[in-house]
Amino acid sequence: MATLVFLSFALLVCTSASQLQPRSITPPDGCPIPTWRVNTFQWYNGSHSLDCIHNEADIDARGCLCGHGWCEPDPATCNGTMVNLCWTGMPSYEPWGYGPLETLTIDFDDGLACHDEYIGYRIHDMGYGETNCGYADRGAGRIVAFYGTTNLESSTGHMDYTLGDGHAMKCENGSSITYFGSTDFELSCTHDAFYNATCTAPIFEVPVLSYKWV
Repeated sequence: MATLVFLSFALLVCTSASQLQPRSITPPDGCPIPTWRVNTFQWYNGSHSLDCIHNEADIDARGCLCGHGWCEPDPATCNGTMVNLCWTGMPSYEPWGYGPLETLTIDFDDGLACHDEYIGYRIHDMGYGETNCGYADRGAGRIVAFYGTTNLESSTGHMDYTLGDGHAMKCENGSSITYFGSTDFELSCTHDAFYNATCTAPIFEVPVLSYKWV
């Protein structure tokens, strides 16, 4: 019976490890293959960060926009304009009663850097898909998507890496090739007394799992 329990436990450990570190493919002969190693991963999600996607109270909230910042949100004394907080798309987004910002930082060994800050008018949501990674050349199709939660102290995050046509790599025969990678990784979060979450991950690699000729 003890042997059976040990074997079951060993199988569970091996299965979990394989899920977190899937094996990479072998590229076609004469073709290069990228290495996508995440050196830095940090996600801060504050309990008082403005949430223009999931929180109806924040979506409906109004503030006093005065000049290039925020003043006390009192319509009677507002020396500016009362606006919906989630309609402005201001890059610095800490109105009265909110903050610090929710942020996400992901840096790759190959120089690709991502930094998100939660603002209004978002085209994506942190932890729910595409990140602000290589944003300036997104038209060329280099996209990093991240999925995870800040609610748990220990959980599994997921990352996809798409190397689009604009970043195709050249093979020895002159053909162009692009790649897609995906992996699960260990995500650890700490919460302070106000339930502000800071999440990090150890260095991990996104293995290349498929390719496409272009």
